[in-house]
Amino acid sequence: MGKTNWKTRAVTAAVMTGLMGFAAHADESQSKQEQEQMKQGKAVGEAAAKRVQYVGKLAVFNNRQIEMAKLAEEQASDPRVKEFATKLRQDHEKSQETLRTWAQNKKMQISALNDSSQTSESATGTGGSGVQQGYQEKMKGTGEKLGKAIDTKNEELNKLREKQGPEFDKAFLTRITEDQKKGKEILKEGRKEYKNDAGFLALLSDTEATVSSNEMEAKNLEKQMKK
Repeated sequence: MGKTNWKTRAVTAAVMTGLMGFAAHADESQSKQEQEQMKQGKAVGEAAAKRVQYVGKLAVFNNRQIEMAKLAEEQASDPRVKEFATKLRQDHEKSQETLRTWAQNKKMQISALNDSSQTSESATGTGGSGVQQGYQEKMKGTGEKLGKAIDTKNEELNKLREKQGPEFDKAFLTRITEDQKKGKEILKEGRKEYKNDAGFLALLSDTEATVSSNEMEAKNLEKQMKK
């Protein structure tokens, strides 16, 4: 009877030890799975934030060109420059509206698309484990960068505003030529990054064609005014 009890206790202990080991392994497997899900979620959140930042950068570029053009419509002395400024404003207002519509369809809220004086993004990351964390970490400092871009734009507008007559016209065209060149670089960056997004790629390609055309027109006007 004693031997039987001993054997029973031994078997029971072995079974319990095995179950504990299995439970520990299951916990470890679950922990690894959760870690992988967190990692994947963070990657999704970071990608979403990166897209928001890029769209914000493009929106700031459009706003900058619109404000520069408005100033030239008021202050340029050469009718050709005024006419070009009107076209420039209309082109970038159209680009901005297209970008705004695209962002709204994607449920993205980009402050620079709504008010050029705002300096922070109001969009937030949503989703499962890790997504929010990845989004928020990637978005850190975005407001400061937008603020600096707006400050730079305002400084350059003020410098332009101080000029008059032909001096203003030449400075405006030089500024726009440089800006459109930078705009092409932003668009090239986007076309490379989002080459697999057909809808967004088409938007960027159309905008790039417009920017290239305006860059050439600004350069030609500069040459004409030097004669």
